[in-house]
Amino acid sequence: MKSVDIVIPIYYNNIDEIEPSVREQIDFYKKNLKEYRWKIVIGINGLDKNGIVEKVEDLSKRYENVAYDYTDQAGRGASLNRTFVNSKADFVCYMDVDLATGLDAVPRMLKELEYYEVVVGSKYIKDAKYNRTPLRFVLSKIYNLIITKLILNAKFSDAQCGFKGMHTLIAREIMPLVEDKGWFLDTEILYIVQKKGYKFKEIPVHWIERENSGVKLLKTVKDFTVKTIRLRYRNL
Repeated sequence: MKSVDIVIPIYYNNIDEIEPSVREQIDFYKKNLKEYRWKIVIGINGLDKNGIVEKVEDLSKRYENVAYDYTDQAGRGASLNRTFVNSKADFVCYMDVDLATGLDAVPRMLKELEYYEVVVGSKYIKDAKYNRTPLRFVLSKIYNLIITKLILNAKFSDAQCGFKGMHTLIAREIMPLVEDKGWFLDTEILYIVQKKGYKFKEIPVHWIERENSGVKLLKTVKDFTVKTIRLRYRNL
């Protein structure tokens, strides 16, 4: 029986979302991941713990399929680098604690990982569904259809979907190359996958936009554009 670590990176203002998210995932995985040994790994990052470590430690004691990792380095990328590289599972994946990506994508991803090295979610391919505000939709389209295509010659349709999975052996090759510790990490992972020639597949996801993302849209697009240009000229 193959195994998977499902990593949930969190930060200081996620504390109220953690337990409901974990319980919903446990209920779903018990019914839908019977062919796998699975574990939810909560990746805590940043110096401002705000009671999160104690909260997650309690959850790990109450639920046998829950573990956690802590790093004082801020950013979801710091959590993902540690948890992916140190995983003992066959596969690793990550999704946001607010479960913006529908959980039905997890078993679909695992099936595809039998044939592909990396599997990523997309909001913009056939059979995908999304619920986004008009501004987020427009800015996302500009970023995905113009910026990443022109600058990176992207072969992927959704640079910023926060749902990705891969073989752990591949993760140990990819993650040390990822420099960004914040939200640009999603684009960086995909570009590295493309640049290095890993076999990857996009799968459709059902995406529900959550308000409490902490992302300032216009500033983020400007920042991402600069980072995309820098990424294009990195020596990978």
